[in-house]
Amino acid sequence: MLKITKTHESGSDVLLKLEGKITAQWADLLDGECRSFLRQKKTVYLDCSHVDFIDQRGVEVVKNFPSTQVTLMSAPGFVTELLQIGGQS
Repeated sequence: MLKITKTHESGSDVLLKLEGKITAQWADLLDGECRSFLRQKKTVYLDCSHVDFIDQRGVEVVKNFPSTQVTLMSAPGFVTELLQIGGQS
């Protein structure tokens, strides 16, 4: 399960706290939430400090976000590493 909580929003940005697993089942939900804010011309910050798993589909979704508009914050080392290697283990 992936819980997405909006913890801050201003005219130009939004902070979303992610908790749980970014898996194929939940990756499209995350994609939709982020793209909704991007359509509003907001910068999206993703607090990933409570993400405990990410699968291949999750990696694909996160890597497809425009890096100038979506920033990952406090991502655990394994999440960062999987994003760097493209999700292949």
